[in-house]
Amino acid sequence: MKDIIKLTAVLTIISVAAALIIALAYVKTKGTIEDGQKKAQETALDMVVPAGSVLTEKKGDGSLKPAQYWEASKGDDQFYIFKISSTGYSSDIIYLVSVDTEGLVYGMTIMQQAETPGLGSRVQEVISKEYIWNGLFSKAEKGNTWFTEQFSGLNVNNEIGIDKSMGEWHKLDGKSKDALKAKNSITAITGSTISTRAVTKGLEVKARGYLKAIRG
Repeated sequence: MKDIIKLTAVLTIISVAAALIIALAYVKTKGTIEDGQKKAQETALDMVVPAGSVLTEKKGDGSLKPAQYWEASKGDDQFYIFKISSTGYSSDIIYLVSVDTEGLVYGMTIMQQAETPGLGSRVQEVISKEYIWNGLFSKAEKGNTWFTEQFSGLNVNNEIGIDKSMGEWHKLDGKSKDALKAKNSITAITGSTISTRAVTKGLEVKARGYLKAIRG
């Protein structure tokens, strides 16, 4: 009985000590983490609007209008930026998208995802020589995230099609890409239609609904 009590006391002390260490580490790193998240968001915002745009943060009701969104203006051009979360195959895919007043996508960037490595995770794939296979057999497009780039010019007010017959967007010629845009369509990530569809649905439902609410 005494041994059990001693063991319980030791385990309790260890558990309390571990909890205190974790809490202390959180307090110490909280500011750094928040600063990192803020900088990442600022970088993402800059990526989806024209250079030199004036950004203004807005607050909505969290239902029809998102709780947080941004307006960007440059000259006579105006854009709305939404942070959207869509359920993919194994995670929530969180991304920023900017649309103009007519619903045309200007830019998009994936901020967070934990999809299947080599499949759904390719929503963030950059085609460059760092990817051996693509570097050998495809033209390098360093700096371009091909999956999100193909949404540029599509209209969220219309259904966004997924064409699985043409191969992946980064391997297509200019004529084929233009044909896809004319159909308001994208290509799917090979073997990952669920992740692809998650992003398009987020645009068709959330971005479209937010824009409609803001525009009245």
